[in-house]
Amino acid sequence: MMIIRQIIQGYVRSTYSRHTLWITFLFSLFSIGSLTAQQNTLSQHDGPYILYTSEQRNLISVTAGQLEMQQESAPTFEVVSEKGDHRFHVTLHPIETPKATYKHNSDILVLSDPHGDFDSFHSILKAHRVIGEQYQWTFGNKHLVVIGDIFDRGEDVLPLFWLLYKLEAEAAQAGGTVHFLLGNHEEMTLRGNLKYAKEKYTTLAQQLGINYQELWGMESELGRWLLSRNTIEKIGDHLFVHAGLSADIIGDVWTINAINDSTRAHVHQSKEEREHSPAARFLFGSNGPLWYRGMVRTDEKYNPLASSDLEKILKQYDVKHIFVGHTIFPEVTTFYNGKVYGVNVANRSNREKGTSRGLLIKGNKRYLIYDNPEKKDRI
Repeated sequence: MMIIRQIIQGYVRSTYSRHTLWITFLFSLFSIGSLTAQQNTLSQHDGPYILYTSEQRNLISVTAGQLEMQQESAPTFEVVSEKGDHRFHVTLHPIETPKATYKHNSDILVLSDPHGDFDSFHSILKAHRVIGEQYQWTFGNKHLVVIGDIFDRGEDVLPLFWLLYKLEAEAAQAGGTVHFLLGNHEEMTLRGNLKYAKEKYTTLAQQLGINYQELWGMESELGRWLLSRNTIEKIGDHLFVHAGLSADIIGDVWTINAINDSTRAHVHQSKEEREHSPAARFLFGSNGPLWYRGMVRTDEKYNPLASSDLEKILKQYDVKHIFVGHTIFPEVTTFYNGKVYGVNVANRSNREKGTSRGLLIKGNKRYLIYDNPEKKDRI
């Protein structure tokens, strides 16, 4: 097994052609039974990971603790949560870079930081009729905004990504929109920082003899989907970004499109590679939109944002409110007299306690939402 792993690792490099060789070689080994050892250490369910070569589409998954690989896989497949209590089908669809600016012509439901917790995410979507019994989009022409951080901490990362992928296509057909913005845990995983990854994911990578982020490259369906996502989006006079915007964003350089395009250009790079770019150093640094906490924390170490600078940022992007995740609060919380909203809460704990989980924006009014759909408080 060690020899096989070393051979596979020799094929894994950063170029497309070498990734293609790795995928082809991996599946050829599996076809003769060379990767069936030590499967008892795998999780119950994971994947599927859809990988491409120039010739075919391939599928890697873990089902009932067994590693499965399919060459020439079908475009429709089943996704199963770790415990097996959530199951739905996904059909592949064309991936497009979403718009970054939208009109505010319908309700907006805002959530943040699901972190692999499918039960809590499913609960709040069902409660507010975003999805139905078959995990299908039932939110009509409305908006669902998820402000980053699906990776890490929980055991259902793949089901969460695939559900949003699925709902994106269904929402578009109904005139609605699913918005998933990149968070700091997306950029961490894509550059290979697995500090908070659950063991099930690192174990799978070890079984395959690769680094986990290799399953999220441009030869994978979800990798392509992730790399098309925005970092910051605007709906009407509402702005959404994962962590926050520091005073360093003020000026003509960092338009919404510039932030999104530059983040996409550097998100797969290592920390060392990013050091060569002033843009990358800012975007992925402590004052960048994926990490900055100074909009919601006043500790000096977080470089808190002055009210005067907030006004400049609001004017720069022509918005009245900014919504962020990243920093956890016991309840959805407002700052700067209701101009900034911190949406990130401890989802499982708040679901169990019956406390707030996110926001619903209706016209110019904003409401706390709960797993009990009958409960709704103006904020």
